[in-house]
Formats: sequence, C-alpha cells, structure tokens
Amino acid sequence: MNILDKNYDSSIWVRSRSIPSFKPLLDNIMKSYDEYCVGEIPTAKFSHFRLFHDVGDRITYQESFFKRQHRMFTMTALCLIYPENEKYLELLQDTIFEICDLYVWALPAHIESIDVNNNTELDLDACSIAYALALIKVMLKDRLHPLILSRIDAEIDRRVVKPFLEKRWHWEFRSNNWTTVCAGSVGCTLMLNRPEIFELVEDRINHDMQTYIDSYGDDGVCTEGAGYWGYGFGYYLTYADLLKTYSNGCVDLLKGEKIKSIATFFQKMILDENVVVTYGDCGLGSKMAIDCGLVYKLKSIFGDAYEIPPSEMISYGVHYFPFFIDSFICYNDSYEKSTLSKNVEYFMADQGWYVKRTPSYSFSCRGGTNGESHNHNDVGSFIFCSNDKQVLCDIGGRPYTRQYFEHELRYTFLETSSRGHNVPIINGLYQANIPETRSYTTFENGIVSIDFHELYDIDGLKLVRKYKPYENGVLITDQFDGVESFTERLVSYDKPEIRNGEISIDNVRILFDPSLADADYIIEKNARSLNTDGSMAKTRDIYCININIKSPVDSFSFKVEVL
Repeated sequence: MNILDKNYDSSIWVRSRSIPSFKPLLDNIMKSYDEYCVGEIPTAKFSHFRLFHDVGDRITYQESFFKRQHRMFTMTALCLIYPENEKYLELLQDTIFEICDLYVWALPAHIESIDVNNNTELDLDACSIAYALALIKVMLKDRLHPLILSRIDAEIDRRVVKPFLEKRWHWEFRSNNWTTVCAGSVGCTLMLNRPEIFELVEDRINHDMQTYIDSYGDDGVCTEGAGYWGYGFGYYLTYADLLKTYSNGCVDLLKGEKIKSIATFFQKMILDENVVVTYGDCGLGSKMAIDCGLVYKLKSIFGDAYEIPPSEMISYGVHYFPFFIDSFICYNDSYEKSTLSKNVEYFMADQGWYVKRTPSYSFSCRGGTNGESHNHNDVGSFIFCSNDKQVLCDIGGRPYTRQYFEHELRYTFLETSSRGHNVPIINGLYQANIPETRSYTTFENGIVSIDFHELYDIDGLKLVRKYKPYENGVLITDQFDGVESFTERLVSYDKPEIRNGEISIDNVRILFDPSLADADYIIEKNARSLNTDGSMAKTRDIYCININIKSPVDSFSFKVEVL
C-alpha cells in the first residue's frame, strides 16, 4: 500500500494512537520531537558550509542540516497523528519555509567547488528533500497554507526538476546507491508533483534504476555493504512500488528472481540477534539497524520469501522519510514476530561471500575484489561471532571526511587498509588497491576456498585460503608459495589473552599445532577516536594479533572455536 492507492486511509495515523504495536514508533517520534523540534530552527552558517572544502570536515555543517530535516519529518508525523494540535502544523510550516530558504539542498561534500554560485546541484539529499516535500504536500495538502504549497512547487521545480531536465547527471551512470536514491527520488517527486513531466522522462529514470540493478549479480549481494543496501535498494523499492500503482499495475519493476535475491540480502547478513556482517563502510561495532518501514514494505511485497529480522535490529527513526512513512502505511499485525534460524548457510557465488549460522557460533568470509564502491582492501577476510558479538571482527568504516575519500589517503586508514582486517601480511606487505584484480572463490564439500594471490601485487605469489566450518568453529588454512615472510593478522575489539601458547578472546580460542610451524605472537593496540556510532567523542581500542610464522613452510592452519 502507498499514498497513491485509492484505498489509502489517512486515519491509520490517528488509529495508531490506540494500537499497542505502534508504541515504539510513537515513543521514537516524541523522542525526535524533544531532540530536534524544541527551540529555534537551526540556521545554515557559511562558516560551517565551507569547512568541508577548507579542512575536510563534514560533520559540523551536516549536524544542523540533518537536524532541520529531522524536524520537518517529525512534525509531519505529529501533524498526521495528532491533527487536532495546531501547534504541530505551525512548527512544520515554519520548518518547510526555512528549508525552502536554504542556499542549496545538496551537501558541501557533493559540490565540486564553492567558489561560484551553485545552488541547484543534484545529490542524494537534494533529490530526497524534494521527494519528502512532495510527500508532505500530498499528505497534508488541505491543511498547508497556500504560500507553503506554492513555495514547495516552486523550489522543487527550480532546484530539482529544471536541473534534472537540463542534463544527464553523473549518478545516472554509477553502479551504487547514488543512482537509485537520486533517480528514484526524482521519479517519485515527479509522479506526485509533476506527472506530466514524469511521462516525458519515465524511460530515462527506469533506465537509471536498471543500471543500479545491473550492478548486482544474481546472488543479490550488495558489495557496498548491508547499510548501503538498505539505503539504495530501499529507494528502488519505494520508486518501483509507487510506479506500479501510478501505472495501474502495468509497470512492475519488482518481478523476477534477481530482485527477490536482492530483497532478501539483509537477512543473509544477520550473524546473531544483534550482529550483522559489516564489510565495507558499515556501522561500527557490528551493530546495524534496518528501518521499520522498509521491513514492512519488503514483507508486504515479498511475503514468505522475506524474513523479518530480530526486533533489536529494527529502527524507528525518521531519517529516511519514505521508509518512516511506510512504518505506518505498510503496517500489518501479522508482521510482529521474528524467529531467527540458528542453522543456515548461504554461499553467494557471484561475489564469493559466505555466511553460516550455528547454535554455538556464526561466521562469514568473503572473496570479491578491491575495486568496489566504498571499498576496503579486505578480500579473503572473515568475521567470527559468538554470544551476540563479533569476536574476530570487521571494524567497518569511519566518519566521512574529504580525506577519507581521497584515493591517495583512503588506504592509509586502519579501517580501509588490509592491516585492519583478518587477512595475511605477506613479505611485510598489505593488500594492494588494484581495482582490476580479483579473487576466485568456490564452495565444495562444505569448504570455502579463496584464491586471492592477485590482491597482493607480489610477483610469483600463490595464495589460497580455505575455510572449513565444523561444530564448534572454523579451521582456516592458508596455502602459499613465493613467500619470504608470512604473518597471520587477526583483529578484535577485545584484548586477547595468551596463555601456554593459546590465544583466547572471551569464550573463543585461536590455536594451531606448534609441531607444524614455528610462530610467535605480537599484539598491536590501535586506538581509534571513535564511538560505535562513528562519532569522534572518545577512544576505542582495536587489537591486532600478529602470528609470525618463522619456519619455512608452504601452509599454515589455525582453528577459531568456541570453548
């Protein structure tokens, strides 16, 4: 169900006040009100706007930028749930008026130069703000002041519709979340606010959306990571669902096995009740949430093929407004419960990703390339999870700065370099960032085998890693040739203990047969000034275990197992 359905019933918002299942949503809306809607509307300062271009800082400007949006989204929800409260409508219209006054709807990080006037740049936020305003106009049209309505129309036309019609945009040719968030938002905006123009550009937008789908293999893996899957595919889903209704069912972009594989990607990334696979620029600390509305929409469309994730992973935030709206519109009381199977195994052949959940531990490893969007040099790496946390971990991304996306600096960071991942150090070298190289991954007789010799840029190197899961853990074997020195590197958030030659981290131990190789251990402590939410408020330590293999051998095996 969406807002163009003839049977759309706006009273669901008022009824939600008396439905117990909506309590988490309503509680979060009031929390958002306290956080974003009390006090004056944040102003946009040029001194903040220029920081990204001057020193690389994104956070200072974006803090007030997103607070302004969250205020608008929160007030919209309150206007729908409590239509009798005129105060909410007044605050909403004040916020819309302020957003229409902004110099530009795009983020400074997405504007090539601030030396010239450029207030019609189309980026993720400019497009999605237009879509949000078009949604708000449809839902509250009879209650909004005529000037607010005309300003919404004028600013959408000036800032988004006209620039989109004037040229093809770089994101129309990309193979990542930008394509579908931007094109999907523009398409939805036009269907809602300028249908006569949508008729002229529908084929163009549908082509953009197909470009996004073509970036996936048949296995449905989003190489940008689980977080960017929710963002990118969420907007694809929103656009396709709206288009199906708009076309009276004649255009359905949600058919086919590949779409179903993409739709069910997140459920394959779940390692435990509150832990997911965090390859790429994903959330820190192995924690990641999926929007409630996206969950409901996926379930309403894909039915039994889609498994609702554990409640701990479901977010009720307002940040992605179309998803937040779907939390109410797509609600069904049959979606309440989730049962996470503890005996599943997925091998995703196109990208060489593997996930296994068992009653005692969960595990994931990956092949792929080092040329992906939001790439980390992590081919061959793995995650071992026990007791609802990553014990040997993928530490995810870090706060976005200009420097983080500059190629000459990106792989100097622990998070993006292979030195921050569970992969070998060979001849003192980490993996190279050579986009055209790749690994070769197979899954036969219960063993994942990854040939990733190309990733090290070492002449004559042979390197194959084998993962063999068993009841209490995983046996990991590296086979190599053309090697002068070989170090196994393992990464953990928790400090390892070494006793009698055995490494232990909580209830997990790492062990190998010393008769087969002579090795010593070194533990590096890397301080990161990061919280688990990516902010810079405090330091969190990362421990890197180096197992230095001194014997002249051509293979090395170790076990990671639950005690």
